[in-house]
This record gives sequence, structure tokens and C-alpha cells, in this order.
Amino acid sequence: MEPLSQAELAQRAAQDVAVVAGNLQKKWRESWFKSLPGQYLKNLTILATSLQCVSFGQDKYEQGEHGDQNDGSVVKLEIFLHGLERVCTYPRSYLSKSSGQKEPSARFPTLHALVTANSTQTIRSDANINTSHEVEKSVKAFASASSYITRPYFAFLRSFSDAEDQAKKHAKSAQWDAEAQRKREDTKKTKSDEDESYPRHVYDTLYRVVKKHAECCCGLPNPSPKTPRRHWGRLELQANFGTINNEILFHAVFSKNGSSEFDEKIKWQHLQFRVPRRKRKARAVGFEDKLCDDGVECSTRRHDVTDSARPEDAAEVTSVSEFCKLLRKDIGSASMDVRIKDEALLVLKRAVRIEVDIADGRSISLADVLSKYSLVPKTKLVLAYILAKSVWQFYDSDFMSVGWTTRSIQLFRERGDEDDDDEPGVDWAPYYAFSFEQMVERDSVERLPPGQFLHRYPRVLALGAILYELGRKKRQEEQIRFPNPASRPGSVEPPTPEKIINDTTSTVRKGVENKKWPDIKLKNIQALETYRVIVANCVSENIFRPDPKEKLPNPSKQGLQQTAEELEEELTVAERRAILFKKVVAPLKEVVQATGWVDESGNIRRHHVQGGTAHLKEEGPASQKPTPVALLNDTTQIFRTSQTPPDGTQDAQTASGAKAEAWLNEIKGAPVMEAVVSAFQGKELAKRRIRIAVLDTGYDPGAVFFNRGRKRRLVGWRDYVEKDQPHAKDEDGHGTHVLSVLMQVAPAADIFVARVARDTPDLQNATGNIAEAIEWAWKVCQANIVTMSFGFDEEIYIDDKPVVSNAILRALLETDQRILFFAAAANDGGNRGEMFPANNLHVLSIRGTDDYGWAQRFNPPPDYNAKTCFMTLGRNVPGASLTKSEDEGADVCKSGTSVATPIAAGIAAMLLGYARMHENDLQEMVGPRDTAKLSRLWGITGMSALFERMATEMADKWSYLNIHKFTNAPHQMRLSMIAWAVREAVG
Repeated sequence: MEPLSQAELAQRAAQDVAVVAGNLQKKWRESWFKSLPGQYLKNLTILATSLQCVSFGQDKYEQGEHGDQNDGSVVKLEIFLHGLERVCTYPRSYLSKSSGQKEPSARFPTLHALVTANSTQTIRSDANINTSHEVEKSVKAFASASSYITRPYFAFLRSFSDAEDQAKKHAKSAQWDAEAQRKREDTKKTKSDEDESYPRHVYDTLYRVVKKHAECCCGLPNPSPKTPRRHWGRLELQANFGTINNEILFHAVFSKNGSSEFDEKIKWQHLQFRVPRRKRKARAVGFEDKLCDDGVECSTRRHDVTDSARPEDAAEVTSVSEFCKLLRKDIGSASMDVRIKDEALLVLKRAVRIEVDIADGRSISLADVLSKYSLVPKTKLVLAYILAKSVWQFYDSDFMSVGWTTRSIQLFRERGDEDDDDEPGVDWAPYYAFSFEQMVERDSVERLPPGQFLHRYPRVLALGAILYELGRKKRQEEQIRFPNPASRPGSVEPPTPEKIINDTTSTVRKGVENKKWPDIKLKNIQALETYRVIVANCVSENIFRPDPKEKLPNPSKQGLQQTAEELEEELTVAERRAILFKKVVAPLKEVVQATGWVDESGNIRRHHVQGGTAHLKEEGPASQKPTPVALLNDTTQIFRTSQTPPDGTQDAQTASGAKAEAWLNEIKGAPVMEAVVSAFQGKELAKRRIRIAVLDTGYDPGAVFFNRGRKRRLVGWRDYVEKDQPHAKDEDGHGTHVLSVLMQVAPAADIFVARVARDTPDLQNATGNIAEAIEWAWKVCQANIVTMSFGFDEEIYIDDKPVVSNAILRALLETDQRILFFAAAANDGGNRGEMFPANNLHVLSIRGTDDYGWAQRFNPPPDYNAKTCFMTLGRNVPGASLTKSEDEGADVCKSGTSVATPIAAGIAAMLLGYARMHENDLQEMVGPRDTAKLSRLWGITGMSALFERMATEMADKWSYLNIHKFTNAPHQMRLSMIAWAVREAVG
């Protein structure tokens, strides 16, 4: 075997280790007794899928390998191989000591041995077998390790994969135009070039069998015709359905008992249906059976008796009553495995793991989710892609017999987890609601006859309406409902088909032309415009109208020039379906792949989505009398995203609030943040969490935000307003909002809260409380950070003494300057200078920006005697409210330096946590000479230097804390930023 380059070794090793992880998954699933926890399987899945992503596209590393050895791609590849070598030797974590060797085979002997063993074409030797066995043992041990070990590595793999995905995306987009031009040359194809669906009979078989067995009354007494009771069914829509041994897998849930549509306490049974991809042709006398795909005859092959016989480990469901009994059986958090054979149901004697354990109760329509919940942009794109792909998959099947709308598409709430820090939310996976009512022809037809219609293809128009709804800004009570021919209560006549089609078409076309649509909060303008074109294609009357120059003439009409309308009439359903894929599904797939949640094949990476949007945040009811509220030092303007302020600025404020939420979500979902949270959950660092003291008006423990998981991080309380008052309280709401914002950015920190004032008027007499709270923070809480979102025009003295400044100085003295103070600058623009304590030399003064980093007009002028002024997000930031307020504990958006201050403090906590995780690496990087300087990071000089390193100077003296410079950098680069900061810090 020829020597491998570093890039070749990485590519092959990633593939081989992914195979090892995949084989371990298979063994775990096939084993009768699961001795290892479910997290073991999840870790194997993440490892396998992540390595499959990084195992492609190593060309750029090949180019840089023999060039500049300090090139970022080469360094990253070296780190990747070091990490994979450690996984394959875990827990020994062996690395070769041959530092003088340059060959990858010498530096990474285990990976080289594994690749060599798997590349052997002949019979494998004992040494090769032993290598594979040892690697399998190590991978198994690594997958079983604590999250403190696995999560940082998985976070690195994801960042590596994202870089590869971007390269593939750009390369693929460059080829798109040429490929599209080539495809136009053959418009007579009956299937799309990327046919990821299955023969129509697969879908129709599933539909018929479900319809046959779900139509029952469960033997319920006195059934009422007004409230029919039946088994409600929901089929999970997926971008690509799984397969096992030529069987297509469909996941569905059914109500365990017959229930009416309005029952709230519905319990669900999970079923996995196996539908054969091939259908059996009729037996001809004297010949063997032949199987075919979608009516296309396959080559003759010997009939497999074992496969045709009913397996002994399966029980047949022979009647609807048996199906009812099957649904009522309680098997816990697992799915039944059901095979469909000759339209009979065979229940296999095994259980299947389910991805999400949905909660009992009614499912939620997509329309209700859009009106009551906040969806981040990536969630909307993933939903749009799955729904578009599903319409294309089922386009010519019985599943399209009912109109698809945002009302018919359903989602489920997740079942609560005691160990989860967040409240149970709504899972992102959409479901098709089975409905077997007799539908009129206009609802089930694929194409309408020529007539007074603006659009003749109801199924494509329905998809366009759904995609348009996903891109709308504000949900309305009256959603676009298409088609819904049933007459409304009190109406004399039902709407005509022409009215339904034309109203829907006109509404969507007009909306698509609006410059403010789509409102998906994407910063990628090209992606937004592509989405606009996709929806415009769906509602275009010319979507299936070919260009006469590209369409071959009908042989029966040689010599005649056919019009576009005539060519359109000649298209088959299969040809229209292929056009739908090219004009809608394929470009939408390109857009959604940029999120990183969809791989090159179009599969959803559920573990990526789970961490980002599995929990959606419900918005509270609208308030009818919104009034601007000045809190503390008049730094905060408050509004609800669902309110209509008197100045008519709702649209801009609502959009800004969504952008601020997306900004926060990006930080919370960053791999670095996940690694920090995971590390401090481990035993080694659990008692060394970063400690933050919040001095404010207290907090309301009854607010929805402070669920049981978050309350674990609230470890200290002291009330200086009502002495010896042991229970947390907030009579103003300012402290509740500030604390909730801080905890979003610093989820791994321990939080201590001191109530120093009731409200703004009370703050004037709270100087003594503030001084005592500062002493409590460093002395009792041993806080690393103190955040103060208030200010005074000048420091108020007590007995001619600056008690607050003295308290700050004493804290610095007693902690050897290892404590950070943050304070809000001011909020009156040029009408007021920097306030106290923000203007204290030992305090980091914070100003506010929008989500793009631009300074806001409420900021005071910068201190031109200072080196720079730091600022971060402070505009329309969502946070908790008081339960007894008009907002009833729902999230409200506030602006000001009071909001920016806890965000800056949270960023500092994340940086300190990262430094604490990698203390040994930092000591090695700075060297013995400068090791003592690492303590400077915990003081104002070190943190200011690090802030400076990661900030973007938006204008002279205005430095935006661009946290993405830190989170998006490789690990070694992050360590270098910290090391540089401590060297530059003034002692």
C-alpha cells in the first residue's frame, strides 16, 4: 500500500470509524438486552453521521499540506486527526511520541493501521482483525463516556462539518446552471433526475390499509353522529423515508382509544409500517413470480420461499377489532413494528426506538403554531423543505385526496423530561392527518379542466399557499385555507371552486410581490429571493407550460408548430411531477442545506435540529394598552411583540425583536457554548462554575422563564430592601427581565441575586444597599462577575464617603483584582454623559447596539479619553416579565444599556468558563514565564484586552463585542486570543 498523505488518511479514517460506529449501532438494536443507556446509541449516531460529513471534499487540505504549515486548514486537519486517534484509543488516549516523524502513519499509528486493515483485498490477517477489534472497543467506550468527554468533541466535529458543507454548497451552486441547461434538453422524462420517492403503489398501499383498519368505533356505547369517535391517525412527513431490506418505513401515530376531535386527553400509539417496495405481479401458469417497481418488469429471479412465508415471530391482524386492541396495548415509549404484506397487517414481535416521545393530548395545527409560537428561520426552512418534498412524493397518490393546508398539517408537543432545563416545547416534525371522508372531485383532482381559473393545479397551489404562510410576518386569525369548499355557518351557498382557486392564487401572488415578504429573518438576501421565486413558481399559471423551442413536437403533428398551451396539455402527470421537483423541491433543498440541518442527500439531521429549535417559545396574549415604561435610570423602553404602539412603529419593533431573539439563539446554539455548558455539568468542574452576582430589583420566581431547570442555577438570594426576607420577589419587573437575559447568555453559571431597590424612586436611597450587596457578592458568593443595570448622575456619598466606590475597591483588593464589574452606561443620548458606576475606572461600561452591531441613539457619547467603549446587543431584547403584570409573565422586549449590560456580563462568563476548561492548554501556550499573567483575565485589564481582540470597531471609540469572532474560530485560535489578551493586559 502506497504511503497516504495527511488528507487521504483523514478521509479514509473518518469513513472507517463511521462504519465502526454504524456497526455498533446495529449490534445495539439487534441485541435483546440493552445493557447500555440510550445516550450510548445517540452518541454513536452523532459520531457516525458527523464523520460521514467530514470524510468528503479534502481537496483544499491536499493543496495546503505541502505549502504553508501554519495554514488554518492544515492546522485544523492535524487537530482532527489527533482527536480521531484519541477516540480510537480511548480510554488510553494513546498518541505517538515520534514528534520528529513527518509521515502521518508514524504520528497516527492506530488510524493508519485501521485504514490499512480495511484496504486489504485478500483474507485479513490476525493483526488486522485485532486492530479492528481494538478500535471497536475504544469507540464503544468513548460513546459510553460522560457528556463532559463526548460533547466537546462532537462540537468540534460539527464545526468541521459546517466548513465542509459550505464548500460543497458553493461548488454545487456553481454547477447548478450548467446542469439545469442540460436537463432542459430532455423534457420528455417521466421521472425527475433526482427521484428520491418510491413507486406510487407504496403510498397507495399504505393509505388503503390504514383506511381499512382505522374506520371503527371501538365498540363504544351510544355513538353520536354529531361527534363521531374513531382512531385519529397522523403520518410523520419526512424528507426521505428509511428502508430496510427493500421495505419502506413509515412512522405514524394513532389515538389508542376511539376519540372525538375535541377530546383533550388523547393518548397516542406509535407504529412503524413496513411497506414492500416491490409489488407482486399475477402468477402465470408455468412461470415463476416476477416482482416489479412501479409497473416496470424486473428480471426473473428465483422465488425466495423464506421471504414469502409469514415469519413465525409475527402475528396477523385479521379484523378492525384486533387493530383496536393492538392500539390500546401499552408498550411504553417505543413503537410497534408492523409489516404490510398483501394488504394484511403482520405485527412483528419487536419494538422500535422512537425519535421523539410526544406528549398526550391533541396535536397542534401548523396554523396554530404559526400564530402562537415563535419559529426561528432555520425551523421555517426545514418545515418548508419537508412539506414541499412530501407534496412531491405523494403528488399522484391517495394522500392528496384531501387538500393540504396549514390547518391539516399537524405537529406535537414533546413529553417533558425531568432532566431537561427547558420547558417541553413543540417538536418540529410535521405530520399528515389521515382523513377518509368522501371528497368532492375538485379537491382530489390533480388538474382542473379549462375554465375560469387563475391556476389549474390545486395541489401545487396548496403547496404555494403553505410556503407563503411560513414566510409571512404576522399570523392572522383567518389563515389562508385551501381548498375548503364546505359552506361557512350562516352562508347561503358554499364558495364556488373558481372563487376558492382564484382568491387563494391572488392572495399569494400579491403577497409574494410585497418587498417585505418573505419575513424569515435571514441575513442571506440571495436565499430570501430564491424562496420568493420558489413560491412564485408554485402560484404561476405557467409552472407546467414548456417552452415550444425546448419541447420536441408531437410525432403525429409533424410540420405543425405547437403552442405552449398545447404542449402543456400533452404533459403527463409524471412529467409535471418532474417539473415540480426542478422548480420547487430542488432549489428549496439548496436553500435549506445552508442551515446545516440537511445533508447533501436531503436528510434532516435531527440531532442538529433538536438542539436548536425543538423547544419553541409561545407568545403571550396581546396587550391592549401598551405604554412606554421608564425603569431605574430611564434606560429601558418596553413593548410586546404583539402590541400596537401608539406611534405606529409595530412593524419595525416586531422585526427587531425577532432579530434580537435570533441573535441570542445563535449564541446559545454555538458549539463553544454547548461545550462550556457540558463541561460544567461534569463532576470535575461542577464546583468551579463561574459565579455572577446581579444587583437589581430582585426577580419573580413565578415567571414562566424560571422553570425547574433554570432555578438550579439560581443559588443565592439576599434582600436588602426588606431585611431578612428569605423569598425572592420583584415589585418592578426590571430585575426579572435583566436576570432572564443574563441566564440566556450564561446558562452554565451560578447566579446570585441581590435586591437593592424596589423601583426607580427607591434607587435614590439605595446607595448603602448597593455597597453592602457588593461586599456580599465577593465575600459570601465569591462572585467572579458583578452586573449592575442602573446608574446615577454622580455617586451619592454617605457621611461624606463614596461608599460604593470604596466597596468596589475593597472587592478588588480582597480578591487580588480577580473580579469584574459591569454597569449600564446611560440612556439619554447626548443629553447625559456616562453615569455612575459605569464611569468608575474599575467598572466595564456597556452601551447598546442592534443585532448588526450598530450603536443606538440612546447611548451616551463615548469617553474619548478611554481607549475604546464596548457595546453589545441592547435593542428590543426578549426577557421575562412579572406574573402579576399586564404581560402575565410572558416575554417582553426591552431596549437600553440596562439590557446590554447582562449580555456583556454573560459573554464574559462564557469566556472565563472556556478559559477554566482549558487551563492546562493555556498554561502550556503562554509558557512558564507568563503563566502568572493568566490571572489577569479575571480582572478588568485582561477582560478588556480580550474584548478588544474579539470586537469589531464600528466607528472611532465604538467597539462592538462580536462574539462570533470567538465562537466561530477553531479551538487553537480561541486559545491564542486568550493568550494574547493576558500578555497585552497591563498588570
